[in-house]
Amino acid sequence: MMEYWQTVLIYWLVIHFLIEYTVYPSREEKLYSRKKLLWIQMAIYSVAMLPCMLFVIGSWWKSLLAWGLLLGVHSILVCLRYFFEGKNLKPKMAYWLAGIHQIMMVGTLLFVCYALLNIWGPFRHWRWLVNGQAVALLVLMIVLIWDVASSFIRRLFSLVTMPSEVTAQDRYAIFASARSGELIGKLERVVVVLLILFDQFAAIGFVLTAKSIARFKMLEDRDFAERYLIGTLASFIYAIIAGFIGKYLMQKMNIAYF
Repeated sequence: MMEYWQTVLIYWLVIHFLIEYTVYPSREEKLYSRKKLLWIQMAIYSVAMLPCMLFVIGSWWKSLLAWGLLLGVHSILVCLRYFFEGKNLKPKMAYWLAGIHQIMMVGTLLFVCYALLNIWGPFRHWRWLVNGQAVALLVLMIVLIWDVASSFIRRLFSLVTMPSEVTAQDRYAIFASARSGELIGKLERVVVVLLILFDQFAAIGFVLTAKSIARFKMLEDRDFAERYLIGTLASFIYAIIAGFIGKYLMQKMNIAYF
């Protein structure tokens, strides 16, 4: 069984990633190019996290301490990203900066959960949080393979240079194809994760085959084929890793169904 602080961490990660990638706004590049949107997102994040911490921790001063630490780290990282990405930062550097931002935020949440709930106690122990941890983990996995993964892959595509001879009409066609491809990628990751949870590993190959058949004619275009391979491989690797991590955590929760 998972310890209580680990259960709370799952709930806090759900809230964190929902606000960062799903609630407002869904596209990071839009967020970090507009200062007003950035302040709105930070306000939503701070308002949402404080009652969550107070509800679990119980103590006002411990909750404010944890909230202040989390908000301070988040504000510094967000301001740094806004500053650097406003300086025409190279796509590769922006990609790593976004990754470091999320790693540090998850690390901060991990530290807060472990320090406050496992060391400093006492704390409130809500039984229904423990009973609902499987549902919370499933929600976290869906958020990670839906919007978080899409953001990761979009930034990965920004590292791929587009040929200079591409016309405006071709760019629009590529953009339209990317929007439909993004939705297909989200659905395929959900399918792959479900197949892993149910131990249907052989069926993962059929998903890849079906997607390749649907795009067979378009693969004759070299530029499209390269982007297709990059997106598909990144999407499948992400989904496979998320699926096995989720399966391990489900087994740790002693859920025999999976």
